[in-house]
Amino acid sequence: MPWTDEAWLRSAFAALKQTLDVDARTRNEMVQFLLDEGFWDKDKLTTWESAVAKFNSCMNPNKAEFFKIGELWALMKRFGRHQLFLAMAADLGYEVRRVPTEERREQLLEQLTQANEQHALVLARIAAALEQLNAAPRQQHQVAPGMRAQFSLPEALPGTAVQLMGCP
Repeated sequence: MPWTDEAWLRSAFAALKQTLDVDARTRNEMVQFLLDEGFWDKDKLTTWESAVAKFNSCMNPNKAEFFKIGELWALMKRFGRHQLFLAMAADLGYEVRRVPTEERREQLLEQLTQANEQHALVLARIAAALEQLNAAPRQQHQVAPGMRAQFSLPEALPGTAVQLMGCP
């Protein structure tokens, strides 16, 4: 039994059509969005009519032209038309809940805070490495024959790395 039968394809196309079958003004805004955002090459679509024809062709299941996933995703996000996404989620067995704006804002602020903290840690690590690299070169100690090798420098450091990290 094939995974994609005729009924599934009809359902998928119906969801696509619900998402992108809009009035002429909104369709024109969608075409302009795809051009402005660089999804479609303005040099290849030299006239407005050719861009609209491409949009219409992508909506025709009998044509070889189709929307790319990035184009669909961007259009759904920009124009708030999520019917295709919802149909995909339902077909795959997922329940979808829209996150309220304030909750989403809090999530994004939390992500921003975490990213800033990680960024600060990376900057501190890089700055320390650069400082070590720029520090005056230390004198290398020679081990004379018959002398016991010494693996630490004679000058005392304020503490070992383990002690500096707060470990006993």
